[in-house]
Amino acid sequence: MIRKFRRACGVLTLGTALFAAGAAVPATGFSASAAASAPSQARSLPPQQNVPDLDAGGPAKTVDYPPDGQRYHQPSSISIQAPPHTRIVGLDLRCTGMSCPVQIAGDGKSATAQGSASTWDFIRPFTVHVVADSDAPLAGGTFTGSFTLNGVTQPLTVHIAPGIQGIIAGNLKNTSPAGGGVRVLAVDPGSSTEAAGLLPGDVITEVAGILTPTVNDLDAVLSGKRSGATYPVVVKRAGVLVTLNIPLDPEP
Repeated sequence: MIRKFRRACGVLTLGTALFAAGAAVPATGFSASAAASAPSQARSLPPQQNVPDLDAGGPAKTVDYPPDGQRYHQPSSISIQAPPHTRIVGLDLRCTGMSCPVQIAGDGKSATAQGSASTWDFIRPFTVHVVADSDAPLAGGTFTGSFTLNGVTQPLTVHIAPGIQGIIAGNLKNTSPAGGGVRVLAVDPGSSTEAAGLLPGDVITEVAGILTPTVNDLDAVLSGKRSGATYPVVVKRAGVLVTLNIPLDPEP
């Protein structure tokens, strides 16, 4: 948080703002000070207070950077890089008394913010809201991006939980002769595969841009892909190629 003083000590309090991806809105999170004659201290950005556990495709969780309690004598500049396999969906700066516009990239992979005051106090935490991509690696793991304040950088680290192997839920077999694709004999009732529109009689020819002439090829394409992740699946249906977006079902 950055707080703004009027003259010696009057404080303007504007509240808290949360910014969604792609937004550019005046923030309410830093405190600006008119006491420009105060001695400047060495810049520092404390490391994050917590490492969130994220579920792929699950809800957003937060990473907090605590304040250093110092007075800064230059406008604030923040740059954030999301950890691999995650997206930034919000940035809460807790500005008061000045404008702090935030920009989050459309893909959520980066964000920037600027504070308008030339003198400000870092007295409340900055909070980054992140989600894990639905197609994060099956094994999960710890992934690190960065948070930079006025040239001082700290890691932005998250942990993504392991997932369950994904499948196309149905009774599948090779065409005869083999090599013409993967024939769908039946689709599991109530599955995501069924909801996505795969039908008995379809012949799967491509998944995620990779040809699948046989069941073994299909298994190789799906190996390591999470349940819940969605991939384009091309099928031949009554002689016509149709593309379905199928969320993978969990392997039994």
